[in-house]
Amino acid sequence: RHRDKGRNIVEMRPILLKGHDGPLTCVKYNRDGDLLFTTCRRGRVCMWYSDDGERIGTYNGGSGAAMYVDVSFGSDKLATASMDQCARLWEVETGQELRKWEMGTGVRCVSIATGDKRVAVLADPWGDEPSTIKIFDTSANEKPVQVLKMDPGVRVNRALWGPLNRQLITCTENGGVLSWDPDAGECTHERDDHEANVPDITFSLDQMTFISASTDQSAILYDTTTVEPIKTYKADRPINSAAISPLMDHVIIGGGQSADKVTTTAGRSGKFQSLFFHKIFENEIGSIKGHFGPINSIMCNPDGRSFTTGGEDGYVRIHHFDPEYFSLE
Repeated sequence: RHRDKGRNIVEMRPILLKGHDGPLTCVKYNRDGDLLFTTCRRGRVCMWYSDDGERIGTYNGGSGAAMYVDVSFGSDKLATASMDQCARLWEVETGQELRKWEMGTGVRCVSIATGDKRVAVLADPWGDEPSTIKIFDTSANEKPVQVLKMDPGVRVNRALWGPLNRQLITCTENGGVLSWDPDAGECTHERDDHEANVPDITFSLDQMTFISASTDQSAILYDTTTVEPIKTYKADRPINSAAISPLMDHVIIGGGQSADKVTTTAGRSGKFQSLFFHKIFENEIGSIKGHFGPINSIMCNPDGRSFTTGGEDGYVRIHHFDPEYFSLE
């Protein structure tokens, strides 16, 4: 650790994974933290060992960009969202496709409910149809058991199950963060704290809080039940993704200037570092450089001892924290 402009910079050597030939869209750990799943705009879905970065295999199916991935609590099933207009359910161990739901438009997000009996599938707007969440029973290829239509004219980026499946939390391209009753199909809370696109939201490990990432250069920590903002973290760059540490009072955010606004390829000029903020005091406490393009997805390992980023540069970086990190205040 050394000082740079008054900030603690955590130095660690990442494990660099090159299994994708296009920009990363999502990185996701399983509940035990021993497996890592990644998706890319070129359509590939990969599974890795999170400890050493060894690639285990690839889930082949679908011709469009793979946008999001979610894994069941028991790590036996995997759901994927693809721009080939389909959501799929896979058997993790064998790679067998178990279910395929055709949506008629690009699929942006999938979320497996607690208990693994339902999957929420978020489809993009198309024609006169708004963004739509369709909830499917994982045991059947039948029609959805519930359909939630979002506000017309606004693309929804995420739709994730909350605690005990009592909520679906969504975020939108116009800065909205909303909570829905999945059984009644009604919006129960709506926030407009952001001034620009909110590309990602991520829950804490216990799901009592979640954090939103916005291109307005801020990330906001929310109470899941009330959807009231708790803390705000302000950066000097657009934020594409954020994560909450399960061990430390830290949040990690990632983003950076888009390619058309960066005049050089230097990581520093485009502000592609992972930034660490104190969760309570809201101040920036450190950064880790590495990517040569914007960070599109970031997630903490459930054990709190590592985190992973996926970038526009096509690389996945697994960062294992040095023991010294855990002495940071």
